[in-house]
Amino acid sequence: MGEYRNIVGALTLRAARLGSRDPEGAAQESVRRSLANALSRPAVEYYFRDQVTPDAEPPIWTLAQLLGWLHAVLRYVVSEERARVSSRREIAAVDALPEIADGSPTQLDAMIDAELRDIVRECVMQLNDRRRTALLLRLSGAKYDEIARRLGTKENTVATWLHRASRELVQNVRRRMDGGGARVASASSPDAATVSHA
Repeated sequence: MGEYRNIVGALTLRAARLGSRDPEGAAQESVRRSLANALSRPAVEYYFRDQVTPDAEPPIWTLAQLLGWLHAVLRYVVSEERARVSSRREIAAVDALPEIADGSPTQLDAMIDAELRDIVRECVMQLNDRRRTALLLRLSGAKYDEIARRLGTKENTVATWLHRASRELVQNVRRRMDGGGARVASASSPDAATVSHA
């Protein structure tokens, strides 16, 4: 239980720095979702044991990968919390929370960012070819007319592809973070997946 308390404590501090109104609750929810997810559950159960027996089969994930996953889930949980607050028109209360200095990026931040990049990469690869190509061009700064010209189609078609790709990314990240699929694609931030028209 000592390792569990240490990790939950670290997640609680991280949730507070991310602006959670209930940092401990967010930390516990991140662990709960990770236990419910088929990918992360074996690692959580293995690394959170009081004692690991010699014959215990180690999980595929390393402890570093699990920590990166937990922090990615935590970010998602806190973003959900903020969305709920916003929908209840309590955003002013969240903005009034004291700002806690977050210093320079740590090694843990680098692991979290790497995990999120992997999630985004998997998500993009799950899109069909046309949507994926259009999305990658758009994210690299190409305008709709340029994408249409390069892909030999109309701007309206490009807009449709991008809209559907964004919607698919949002759906997949929710499934991934809620443990609803083993290797479905996802995006690290659902809102970031929305592509603006220019």
